Amino acid sequence: MVGTFFAFYFYIRHLNRTIHIYRYLTTLILCCFSIISFSQLYSLTSADYFIYFESDSYEISKNQQKLLTDKILVIGGTNIKEIYVEGHTDSFASAEHNLVLAANRANSTVAVLEQIGVPSKFIKTENFGESQLISEEHKNNRRAKVFFVYETDKKSILNPPKFIVIKTIDKKTKKPVKASIGFDYMDKEMRFISTGLSGVSATFDMLGEDLIVSASARNYLSEYLVVPTEDIYKPIDTLVYTLELRKVKITGKFTFNNIFFFTDSDEIRPESEPELHKLLAVMKRNETAYIEIQGHMNYPIDRPMNSVQNRYNMELSFKRAKAINDYLIVSGIDQKRLTYKGMSNTRMKYKLPASRAQEDQNKRVEIYTLKEI
Repeated sequence: MVGTFFAFYFYIRHLNRTIHIYRYLTTLILCCFSIISFSQLYSLTSADYFIYFESDSYEISKNQQKLLTDKILVIGGTNIKEIYVEGHTDSFASAEHNLVLAANRANSTVAVLEQIGVPSKFIKTENFGESQLISEEHKNNRRAKVFFVYETDKKSILNPPKFIVIKTIDKKTKKPVKASIGFDYMDKEMRFISTGLSGVSATFDMLGEDLIVSASARNYLSEYLVVPTEDIYKPIDTLVYTLELRKVKITGKFTFNNIFFFTDSDEIRPESEPELHKLLAVMKRNETAYIEIQGHMNYPIDRPMNSVQNRYNMELSFKRAKAINDYLIVSGIDQKRLTYKGMSNTRMKYKLPASRAQEDQNKRVEIYTLKEI
């Protein structure tokens, strides 16, 4: 019965997407004529689910199968776009044995998903063996991670709806600057866009009041804007802000290979403390220097990539750079001297890392010292 239910859910998935597009276009048209008083947004989000295994086992219990089914019911079958399944192990046994065991755990999870009624074409698998240990407790490493990508109906909390446009210009020449723009809704959601050669961004719907806008460009200091709450309630539809970027030149570079983050997280691992102290010392020795913090991440080129994964990589690397930025602020460094940006996996040292050490180096933090010109 459950299998039939989900088979039907996924069968109408494409029809459901068409309906969503129609509803979205209809909303835009109605907004133009000021007939409605809210903004309806449709976007992709993600969620993790973990299945844990006994030592050297890949059997999934009936209870865990039920919990996985309940998770899909909460998300909604028609909303799911892709499912990534990762197999992991603890560090017992040989690396070769653990790769096979991780594959079996991923395959067992896929079998449960297919039994529920999820078509195999929506599922992708990857096996990590013991290469991504997340805990000193071995039971937490014996896992399969199920990563759901699904569609949600995100409504703006603003009434009436509000839109935003960002312009980026050179502070001295006042000429347009092509810049990368980040819209950060206070860690709830992030969006990225480019202003292009015109220096003007596309018009974006605002999801809520708490919005920080960042603008970064090559050879420029990044600028940040906290959108004032009073602006949001002005009697205008679109807020337009101009960010003036200051040109700089690179005067030095420092690479910190031992600033580590937990997997799929911007939380700094405790063993990074000595490197953070070194970074803080660099800032205190060069009291007039500006720095750019670049966050890099590990995502081998042979792993599946799509627009959702690309956005996730950019967001995670951005948040990792911001975590270092926030550490320096708490340690007494003025934000005016700091700029940060996420580099995603575009500049990995090892495109196909062969060890955990190489993966960690891909997740490095690079610091460039800058001087305004």
